[in-house]
This record gives sequence, structure tokens and C-alpha cells, in this order.
Amino acid sequence: MIGLRSASFKCPVRITWNPLAHFSQKATDKFGQPTEWSHPHIIGPGEVNRGISRREFHSRRDKLVEQLLRFSLQRSARLSHKPDQRHLLVLPSAKRQFMIDSIPYSYRQDTDFRYLTGCLQYDTVLVVEFTSETSKSILFCKEGTAYDEKWEGTRIGFREAVTFLGMDEAAPLSSLDSYVYDFIKMNSKVNMWYDFLEPRNQDVHNVMTQVASERTCLGGMESPRPAIHQLRSVKSPAEVALMRRTCQVGAEALKKTIAASKQLNTEGELLATVEYHQKLGGACRAGYPAVVASGEAACSIHYIKATQRLQKDDLVLMDAGCEYHGYTSDITRTWPISGTFSTHQLRMYEAVLDTQQKLIQSIEPGSSTIDGLYRKMLVLLGQNLLDIGLIGADEEKYINARTATFCPHHVSHHLGMDVHDTPSVSKTSPLLPGMVVTLEPGCYVPASMEKVDPAFLGLGVRLEDDILITEAGVEILSSACPSRPQDIERLLTSSR
Repeated sequence: MIGLRSASFKCPVRITWNPLAHFSQKATDKFGQPTEWSHPHIIGPGEVNRGISRREFHSRRDKLVEQLLRFSLQRSARLSHKPDQRHLLVLPSAKRQFMIDSIPYSYRQDTDFRYLTGCLQYDTVLVVEFTSETSKSILFCKEGTAYDEKWEGTRIGFREAVTFLGMDEAAPLSSLDSYVYDFIKMNSKVNMWYDFLEPRNQDVHNVMTQVASERTCLGGMESPRPAIHQLRSVKSPAEVALMRRTCQVGAEALKKTIAASKQLNTEGELLATVEYHQKLGGACRAGYPAVVASGEAACSIHYIKATQRLQKDDLVLMDAGCEYHGYTSDITRTWPISGTFSTHQLRMYEAVLDTQQKLIQSIEPGSSTIDGLYRKMLVLLGQNLLDIGLIGADEEKYINARTATFCPHHVSHHLGMDVHDTPSVSKTSPLLPGMVVTLEPGCYVPASMEKVDPAFLGLGVRLEDDILITEAGVEILSSACPSRPQDIERLLTSSR
């Protein structure tokens, strides 16, 4: 619990961080998350998270400061007043959630907080105070007690926040409110960067709401998340390597599940199989609740019940990705439970596959946009559905609207640390090298749909791959799982 405001704030720990130094493990160090000393099979020398160095996390915070200063200058120019001289960023960790009583859910860190700190524990707050010339990062956290460690293990304390995470300073979480008030008191017209509209931690939000009630002492008050999302949308080389790996693990798990499906009887068994292979491949967890939908259930876009028995003549649609050390894959395949596509199943499948392949080929780095790909999808899929008879010749004049009834979702979204990554980045923004997006056209014909060939009723098909935008074009990160119908059938046949 965050304490009450005190008269003044003094940071109890101040260890100067040297980005060139290598810190050795101390007997008294308690990290509470994998480190190069405790988990050398996961974390390499100088890394905070797998593949991400302490230096890169420091650089991310510096880049964010530069971005926020630019935003502030632009806002001041629009409003024709002087920009605020001092800025304060407050970004809390995710709040721990409980199933019942004292039994917690598996903890997942707030993505933006993890991106800037690498810290994986709850009850922590990142504060960055900065001007156009200087910046300082402070982690507000708790020292673990012997009682806490008996039940939940060690946690990052003040020393480890500086030496391991690379913070400039560390301070008790209970002193956050006094720190914020004293900072405002000592500096007139502070620009506050905090997400008031979508708070992630109620305790911290209570403190910040009190601050906002005294906004006569403040300048601007804005969310930092749009700026963070702009940075996150373009992956660094280290992040690209992690994206390649999470997509490879996810694709291999899905491929092995398809091959094993002939011996399985229920959607639940398919779900267990893909999650097993994800974990065996090194994934930390599922990237999101998987869709495992057989028969007409595939026409429900977000069907996650996985309770049905598999029927021999049905298709099954699986949308399953995994999270690999903070980075997520998102892959969908559709296949016949019998091992062979029927005539109408194959026609619909090839209409969707052709649409996806042409969309991938059409991507132009620096020019294409997500919304632009959606408009192309309506044209390409519409023509394919016209060709197979799902859309009648008399409907061609409003083909885009008709196509949208068969594919009611968007065709793409950003992908990265979250499955629907960086949501504040506009879908009209150009796709730049280093960005990763999905491409997922689909076609769904529920049994209740009227004025269509009855042979298509109850069929649902979606294909989704993860695409890295490069300087030269694109790289399909999820290619380890086949999508051509003959390759799918061969995979199913070889597993018998």
C-alpha cells in the first residue's frame, strides 16, 4: 500500500549506474527474476531480459524522453505558449490479480513498463524526471522480507534495481506520493506524463488523482503511451531476433498439432497439444487464449470454449500463438479433420489463401498501410468469392460490402510484445522496416446465412501469418507451418 504524503523526500539509495560496468553476483543480491548468474541458460551476460541488454533498456528510456520532449514542443507551438521546463513520467507495473483469496493468477507485467525497465515484478513504479538537458530514472519498489520470501521467493530490491536493471536511483514504493508532491512543489509548471484515462494500478492512480486535483501547480497532463507505442512499433535488431524465435516456436507447435490431429478426438485435446509443443519449444506461456474451433464454431471469430468433439467431415480452425520472453506470435491455420479437403472446403480455402499471398506480395515498405491492406483484401477476396460462387453475379455492384459480411474483421494488426500490439499507432501510418504485422484474411459462412450455395454453409476458414517489414520487402516469420493445401494434406497423411 502506498503511504501518506510526508514533508520531504530523500532517496535512501543512490548508486551511480555505469553502462560500461559489469556487475558480479553478490551473495546478498536478490533479483526475483532470471539473471545471467541464476539462469545462464536464459539470460546472457549484460542482459536484463533474454536477448535485451541493460544498455538497450537505458537507450529506450532516453529515446522516450526525446519523443516526449518533441510532443511537448509541438503542443506548445499549437497553443502558442512556452514549453514546460521540467517533466515527470510516472508508469506503474501491472497490478497483481487473484483467483480466490490469496491465490494469484500467473503474473504478466504491463507491457510498456516491461519495455522500459525489463522488470518482471509487481509493486514497482518507474518514474523519470527530465528536462531538455538531463534525465533520471528512479524505480520505486519494495525490499522483500524474510516472511515474503518464505511464501513467494526473492524480489528486486533497491540495490538490484540499480545494479541489475540499470536505474539511476531506487526508492521505497511507500514514498512515491511524497516524492511526486515534493517534485511539483519545488518545480513550477511541471509537465506530467501519466495515463489518467486507462490506469493500470489503482493504488498509484489514487496518488496521481490527488496530484491532478492540485493541477494549478502543473503544466500539461498527458499519457505517455502513444509515444511509447511509436517506439515499440519499430523493433530493434534484438527484438527482431526474439520475434523470429517466437514465431518459429509458434509455427512448429501448430505444425506438430496438425500432424497429431488425426489421433485426437476433441477440441480440448488439440488445445492441450499445441500448448504442450509451445512450452516444449521454449515458450513462456500462450500468447492469448487460443481459438480451437471445429465445424460451424469456426464461424465465431473469437470462439475459445474448445469443448466440442471433432467430426470427421469438418474443418478445424486453430488460432494459436505463444509468448517467448516477452514477444508474441499469432498464427492461424485451417485443416480438414479427415485428412483431405472436400471440393467446397478446398475452393473456399484456396480463395482465402490466394487473397493472403497476393496481399503479402503487395506490401511496399514505407508506403503500404494496414488500412490500405484491408481495402485491397476486400477487392481480392471479393473477386475470389465471386469466382467460387459465394457472391452472386447480381451482387457484384456492391461486392465490397458483401465481402465484409463473409470477413467481418480487419485483415492486419501490429504484433510484438502484445498480440494486438501498439494499439495507439494509426492504421493509416506507413509500414516501416522493423515493424511486424499479421495478415489474416478469412471467410465464414454460418449455417444461418441465406442466399448462398448450401454446400458452403457451416464452413469457416482463416489463414494468418506474421510478417516482418524489411528494407527489401517482407519476411514471413511463421513460414515453418505450411499453408498450401497439398502440404497440409501431406502433413495429415504422413501422421497416420
